[in-house]
Amino acid sequence: MRDIRTGRQGTSSAAAAVTDIVAEATHERPAGAPPRLIAIIGAGLSGTTVAIQLLRRVAPGSVRILLIDSRDEAGAGVAYATRDYPYPLNVAAGQMSLDPTHPHDFLEFARGQRIDATAADFLPRQVYGDYLRARLAEAHAAQPRTEFELLHARVLQLRRNVTGRFEVWLDDGRALAPDHVVLALGNAPPATPPELEPIVGTPFHVHDPWSLGHFTNRDVESVLLIGSGLTMIDAALRLAAIRPRPRHIYVLSRHGLLPRSQASTVRPALQPDIARITSQHSSLRALLGETRVLASEVEAGGGDWREVITRLRPQSASLWRGLDQQQRARFLRHARAYWEVHRHRVPAAPLAAVQTLQRMGVLEVHAGHLEELRVVDGVVEVSWRPRGARRRRAWLVDRVVNCTGPDSRIERQSDPLVRSLLANGLVRADPHGLGIDVADDGRVIARDGRPVDSLWYLGPWLRARDWECTAVPELREHAARLAQLLAAEPASALA
Repeated sequence: MRDIRTGRQGTSSAAAAVTDIVAEATHERPAGAPPRLIAIIGAGLSGTTVAIQLLRRVAPGSVRILLIDSRDEAGAGVAYATRDYPYPLNVAAGQMSLDPTHPHDFLEFARGQRIDATAADFLPRQVYGDYLRARLAEAHAAQPRTEFELLHARVLQLRRNVTGRFEVWLDDGRALAPDHVVLALGNAPPATPPELEPIVGTPFHVHDPWSLGHFTNRDVESVLLIGSGLTMIDAALRLAAIRPRPRHIYVLSRHGLLPRSQASTVRPALQPDIARITSQHSSLRALLGETRVLASEVEAGGGDWREVITRLRPQSASLWRGLDQQQRARFLRHARAYWEVHRHRVPAAPLAAVQTLQRMGVLEVHAGHLEELRVVDGVVEVSWRPRGARRRRAWLVDRVVNCTGPDSRIERQSDPLVRSLLANGLVRADPHGLGIDVADDGRVIARDGRPVDSLWYLGPWLRARDWECTAVPELREHAARLAQLLAAEPASALA
C-alpha cells in the first residue's frame, strides 16, 4: 500500500503522483480510458471499511481509490488511535468482526498477534485499529490491479467546478477532481459549553479527554469531568492510573447517569418477543412503555434485559423513521439520556473500577447544571446548581475536562471542510442536531432537499436518518451497500 504524503513545501515524487491523478481526472474519459477515481475523505472505521469493501468488489483496474486523512495511519480515528493507556473496547471481541459471515475474524486476528483472548474479552482499542489496517492491506494485496493510495492530507474544501465535477482542495493547495466522493467523517470534537468559555485556552481547560496522561505532577489534586457517559469512564480510568492520583474527581452531568454494564454472566436466552414493541411504532409513549415492560419480564424470567435492546437494534431505523418530528424531539428531550446509558454500555470491569473510586470517596457523580466558572488564586471556582434545586453549590478544582462526547451539530463545526459543505449548500443539517440528512441510497441531501449525485456519506451522522448507526454491525452493513453501488459500472446503479 503506497502512502502519498503531501507537505506544504517541496515537490516530491509523491506530490507529482497526486498531480497526475488530478490531470487524469479532470478530462473527459472515452471508452477504455483511465479508471474512475473514488475519493474517500476520512480513514477511520467508516472510511477504511468502505475502502476494504470496494477493494473486494471492484473489477480489476476499473477504479482508483484514494483514502484521504490528516492522520498518519488508516483505521485509527479518534476511537482506535494508539494511546498512552490501553482503553478497552466497549464491545466484546466476538462481536467486532468486519465480516458478518466470519463473526470471529477480529478474535482470530488478535490471537494471531499472540493475544490470549476469548470471544467475551474486551480488548484494547488500538488492537482494533491494527486489525482494520491489516484487513485493508490484505484487501489491497488481493487486488493488485486496482490502484489504492493512502493520501496524508487535510481536505479544506469540496465544491463543484464550472463543468459540474467535484473539486477536492487539500491543505497544500492542490485539488483533486474525483468521479465520486465519500464523506466518511467520523465523530467531531465535543462542543464547548458556554460556561467553559472563561477558561478555554488556559491550562485549566482540557478539551481532549484522552490527553490526561500528562497529569504527572502534584499540582493537579482535583478534577471536574463534565459529562457522565462513556467518555467520562475513559477519563476516570486514566486519572485513576496516574501517580500521584488526583484526590478528588467530580463528575457533573444533566442527569448524573452512569452507563450500564455489559453482561458479566451468561443467562438463559429467552428470545423476547420484540413484535410487542415494534407494533407500537406510531406512539412514542407506548413504544418506550412496552420496552420497559418487556425488559422487566425478561429479567423476572431469569433472562437478561440487554437481549431486548440487542434484538431491537435491527428494527431501530424503521422505528426511528416512523416517528414524526415532534415525537423525535420529545424522545430527545425526555428519554434520550436513559436510552443511551442502557444502549451504550461499558464493560463490567471498568465500571466496577469507577464504582470503587466512588466508594473510596475519590469520585463523586452529581446531576445538575454548570452556572459559572472563574479562576481564583490559581484554581477554578465552579458554581453549579443540583438538578431540581434552587441554591448553587461550588467546588474548587485544578482542571476541567470536557467529557460531553462528540458534537453532532454540524452548524457548530470549525472544520473547514464541513463549513464549506454548508456554505456551498451541499449538505443539510438535521433539525434535531443529530447530523446531516442522507438519502436511502447514501447520497447526501443538499440544502434544496435533493440528493447530490456522486456525493455519499457514511458515519455517525447517519443517526439523523437511522438513529442506530455508530456501531460496527451497522456501519459494516452500510459500507458494504455503498461499496456495491460504487463498484457498479457508471451506466447501472450510479446512472
